[in-house]
Amino acid sequence: MEKRKFIIKICLLGEANVGKTSLVYRFVENKFRENYKSTLGVNLLKKDLLLEEYGKVSAQIWDLGGQESFKSLRKLYLEGANGALLIFDTTNKKTFEKLNEWLESFRNARGSDKPLVLIGNKIDLKDKISVSEKECIEFAEKNKTKLILTSAKTGNNVEMAFIELLLGILKNISN
Repeated sequence: MEKRKFIIKICLLGEANVGKTSLVYRFVENKFRENYKSTLGVNLLKKDLLLEEYGKVSAQIWDLGGQESFKSLRKLYLEGANGALLIFDTTNKKTFEKLNEWLESFRNARGSDKPLVLIGNKIDLKDKISVSEKECIEFAEKNKTKLILTSAKTGNNVEMAFIELLLGILKNISN
């Protein structure tokens, strides 16, 4: 019997310059560029995968601009999302402090049953990290999300983060 193909919409949430676009390109094309322009509006990418238990999965990745000016459009972007990566920059405390706002936007639009994975990005910048692992773990536990620390630059844990979210979504859909 032919397994069906799952089409999954994932949103990337987080402030401007946390590395959302870098994470997507690392996942989709396994590339890293030093200089990205800020995403204006939304950037759409797709990656087709074969996941053991589920077969063919098409991940439609919506990379939302993190600027305040796009805040009014968030609800539209989130429409139909199956899950999200909630991303902050481990070297910028302010991006961590803004996570509740992003989380609230997502849960108001999609409900609290949709899978989320908390991503602390830029762990390659070890000497600049300003958010402690303890703070990250506490936030993840409080909000019932998994925490994965990544580096889009080195590729560290990037694929794992996306796969973790996709598996959470597929499990959610299958139930």
